[in-house]
Amino acid sequence: MKNNFKLLLVTALTSVLFTGCVGDDDTVLPHYDALPLSQTFNTTPDFTPILDNTILDIDGWQNIAQTGSALWRVQVYQSNGYAELSCYQTGDPVNVSWLVSPEFIPTEKHKTLSFEVAQSYVTNVANKLEVFVSEDFNGTDVATATWVPLTVNIPGTSAVYFEFMDSGNVDLTQYVDKQLHLAFKVTGSGTNTNLDGSYQIDNVNVK
Repeated sequence: MKNNFKLLLVTALTSVLFTGCVGDDDTVLPHYDALPLSQTFNTTPDFTPILDNTILDIDGWQNIAQTGSALWRVQVYQSNGYAELSCYQTGDPVNVSWLVSPEFIPTEKHKTLSFEVAQSYVTNVANKLEVFVSEDFNGTDVATATWVPLTVNIPGTSAVYFEFMDSGNVDLTQYVDKQLHLAFKVTGSGTNTNLDGSYQIDNVNVK
């Protein structure tokens, strides 16, 4: 009888011990709150590293040469990737090139756009970078979409080359719960040396 009682006691204590170790609180994973839009230009969506000086080809992003042949490329400096549009030596009298984000939806919690931007060899205001959002971009045709310009900080002709600056925070409250595309548009020339500078973009986030 004593042996049976000891066995029951040990079994009960063991049950309590293991029950305490696997309680509900121990199995709850922290909530991951994904940002509506986030791009560092360091890896592809499957986390494959992006190679230096290659045509930007990231799933969901549209790389469009509207006029001329210049396409956005990924450059890597000191292990950091960024997007760049250069008109230099394209041979085109006019270059108009777009980089358009995947569709995203700002939320009440995440509705502030920011990114980093730099320029190199931009000496004329006609060699420009513009930033827009659209609610009706169809995924391919930038010319037929309605693009609303955003007020952001863009480095001027006197900016230090390749020195990234903060775009400033853009409030997207008016677009909360709406389907948007973000676009970076560069205008320049591959034959006019006054208009063949380049722009760099990095760390695009809506948070």
